[in-house]
Amino acid sequence: MIWKQGFLNESSLVAPKVNDLYNRKSIHVVERIKRRMKNTRTFNFTLMLFIPVIYYFLGVFWYGLAYSTMALFMLWYTQGIINSIKRLDQGANSYEYLKSFDSCLNDIFEKMGKIVRFSLPIYCFIGLSAIGAFWTKMGMFLILQKRHPTIDIQLCALVYLGTSVLLAIIFSVKIYKWEVRVVYGRLLNKLEETIIEMDKLKQGE
Repeated sequence: MIWKQGFLNESSLVAPKVNDLYNRKSIHVVERIKRRMKNTRTFNFTLMLFIPVIYYFLGVFWYGLAYSTMALFMLWYTQGIINSIKRLDQGANSYEYLKSFDSCLNDIFEKMGKIVRFSLPIYCFIGLSAIGAFWTKMGMFLILQKRHPTIDIQLCALVYLGTSVLLAIIFSVKIYKWEVRVVYGRLLNKLEETIIEMDKLKQGE
């Protein structure tokens, strides 16, 4: 990644050194974010391949297959959104590219947040349903019903399932934003700091 020219006016005596410094700094930040995104997707893809196997040994294979299939479809679908980074024009200098890169990331995270609004509740439903199926297979509901004969255990389980899915719907975006901050927080802060520094330098030309 080499920009055509520095983001500062080359007529300044310090401009070449500053331009070179921020070119390297920009490349470092951008490449680290791209690498983190790639590693995260690779980890999720690998994990989804193991989910059906784990669920198989728990006796609820079809739930695992449904969970994994949906997750893999989401990975494939969201890859198209993430690929918008590749279409970014590097522009004349690192400053312009970083601004475009930051805007593109915000757009990606916003679109992903909208997808999470419906995908997270479905994941929650499948996951908890799998637990319920496993408990039924192991006779756990019958054991609990015998211990608490005055309580409808299955009704409680359904209420718990419904409440959990409802909470997943309500807090899905907040959960996603928290996840983004955990995974990318430091890198996004570094990106923002670099852009602010370059803004100040340009204003001081």
